[in-house]
Amino acid sequence: EMQNVIKGQSIINSNQYTGFYEQKWTLDSDSTGMSITAGVRSNYLDLDKQLTVSPRAAFSYRPNWDHGYIFSFATGYYSQPPFFKELIGFNGVVNDNVKAQTSIHFVLSGQTDFTAWGRPFHYVAEAYYKILQNLNPYEINDVKIQYYADNNAQGYAAGIDMKVNGEFVPGLESWGSVSLL
Repeated sequence: EMQNVIKGQSIINSNQYTGFYEQKWTLDSDSTGMSITAGVRSNYLDLDKQLTVSPRAAFSYRPNWDHGYIFSFATGYYSQPPFFKELIGFNGVVNDNVKAQTSIHFVLSGQTDFTAWGRPFHYVAEAYYKILQNLNPYEINDVKIQYYADNNAQGYAAGIDMKVNGEFVPGLESWGSVSLL
């Protein structure tokens, strides 16, 4: 006999509309390369009647002292509308007022190409900080994920990612990566 069973029935009709625009400007000279990429993504979910606008921008720079290096900085505001499971609370009732989870990203990165063992390699390192808002926390019970469905949390994520890829074994593309979150 099963205990703590919650039964519910819901019919949900929902439409989601999304669009985006992106533009890249390259400011090249003989000695340096700079580019700026900017854009915006917009989303409307008629279930919660929320319109999200997510601007983002990235700046990259190739220094004149070595064209094998590229440094970049990116930032943006990101929104993730809720999925169906995120709308169902612990009591089994659908909360159609759950808002999009959002984050503001700051990413600083550097990359270079180099040769080792007579073969080409590519190295990328990124440091990031993300401000997280309107989070929908959840609990995991065995294989069941249960959302709180009320945007009751905030947080942040910070870390560094490093990756090198190339032919560690001749003729075979492979990579190694290390991350700290």
